[in-house]
Amino acid sequence: MTLTATPRSPSSGAPFSGLPAAGQSSVVAARIDTGLADRTWEIASAPRDARCHVFLIRHGEAVLTRRDGAEVELTAPTILWMPPGVGATLRISAGGDGAMFSIPEAQAWRAIGDSAAGTQLRPLLARMLTLPAESIAPHLAEYETAFAAITREARDQKTGAMAVISAHLTLILLQFWRASGDADRPGAARGTGATTLRRFRHLIELHYREHLTIEDYAARLGITRAHLHDICLRQTSDTPLTLVHARLIAEAERRLSRSTLPVEQIGYGLGFRDPGYFSRFFKRHTGVPPGTFRKAAAATHSAETHPAPVSYAAWP
Repeated sequence: MTLTATPRSPSSGAPFSGLPAAGQSSVVAARIDTGLADRTWEIASAPRDARCHVFLIRHGEAVLTRRDGAEVELTAPTILWMPPGVGATLRISAGGDGAMFSIPEAQAWRAIGDSAAGTQLRPLLARMLTLPAESIAPHLAEYETAFAAITREARDQKTGAMAVISAHLTLILLQFWRASGDADRPGAARGTGATTLRRFRHLIELHYREHLTIEDYAARLGITRAHLHDICLRQTSDTPLTLVHARLIAEAERRLSRSTLPVEQIGYGLGFRDPGYFSRFFKRHTGVPPGTFRKAAAATHSAETHPAPVSYAAWP
């Protein structure tokens, strides 16, 4: 599963320039100039071209909408890292500006492979990450320099361009690593259980609708199933399967509460091919069938938004 990004103007549908088409293997970068209307980037799956996408939003607001409908509000200044396999739509509001670049996943791996911090940075490549304003505002000029350099080198393609791009990419990822807190934790450089658990949770976030086995998750983490089981129990008191199921249930509850889609369609959207099994799975973990949960959620929402009128009948 790979990604391409095609930004378009909501009013005209015309694509913006400077972004990779499917099949391109080079680094592509561009400035995002201030616009009079919202601008939207479709980050979709495309064959044979796994790419990472990075956005610097200097001013304005943006909303990232994932394929499952979940929305993440982004307030400038912020940086968004999108790994391959996470389809989404990014909308930057009118008046917003910044920069972006797209790099093939293989080149991103090579870029950090030779760095001294490569061991710590590699797990970040598979995670969707954001740097909040409070983390980057003091260093915004440095990030602007990094994105400008990547844009220049990707455009000019002078000798050593990839080395310069790699250096700036490593600096950006180092800031993500620092912001995550891993750099300040004892043993972080050696790959602690806490680090593995965070990587596992991010893999769950990426793949929970695919119903991967725990063996699949362990293989992607480069550890055994037993090791993953021990880490989860030690860090959370829950098994890996419990954590996966908890994420599925949380998303099922969110969709049942916020959408009017039929229960069967919600189940399909979460990877359940048998509506009956989805209902049994939901009831086993929550104690009530999906339909009953939806009615209760709707009643609670109605009570919160339309409180009972005040009566003066009981007043003395």
